[in-house]
Amino acid sequence: MSFLKYPFRLLNGLLARLIALLGAAGMAQFPQFFSQYLQRLGGHLAEAKFLLLRYEMTAEYFNLTLEEYIAVHVNSGSEVLASSGQIINELIKRIATLEQTYHHLQAATPWTRWLVFLRQLDLELFQETWAVFTPGIPTTLEGAAYALFGLIVGWGIYSGLKFLARLFGRLISAPFHRRTRIPPNLLAN
Repeated sequence: MSFLKYPFRLLNGLLARLIALLGAAGMAQFPQFFSQYLQRLGGHLAEAKFLLLRYEMTAEYFNLTLEEYIAVHVNSGSEVLASSGQIINELIKRIATLEQTYHHLQAATPWTRWLVFLRQLDLELFQETWAVFTPGIPTTLEGAAYALFGLIVGWGIYSGLKFLARLFGRLISAPFHRRTRIPPNLLAN
């Protein structure tokens, strides 16, 4: 029966390498994804600033500051105008948030980007980036480091799952193992 062990060992080795390779390839994509996320964030910020500039130019046309222009809308007594004043206020807050996030992500070192990214994550922006994400082959030290980390994580996950499967298999099969009993008459001799 030992000849049956060889194919299973081969399969185990291949599976372990495949999962480790998938972990490496997956984690190596983080610098690429980060770059695309940052570009998208920059685009959102530029668009929001452009919209605010249009409101500022309109306010200037009426010889008002932006704050006065917003106050005219909010205090107009018209629900429609008040809602547009609220939209401008929300736009100003959004720009501040986008600028802060962009600054934090830009200032992060290659080795702390993942942590800063997780702290500053905008779920909507993440989903937009993921929808059009283009994987790439990392050619930087950062990409290689993430690939090595992914390799270790992938191998660790496979080893952990294999350990749990063995443990579970032993727990399930333990009640079904026959225990050899020595008949009492043989113990007497």
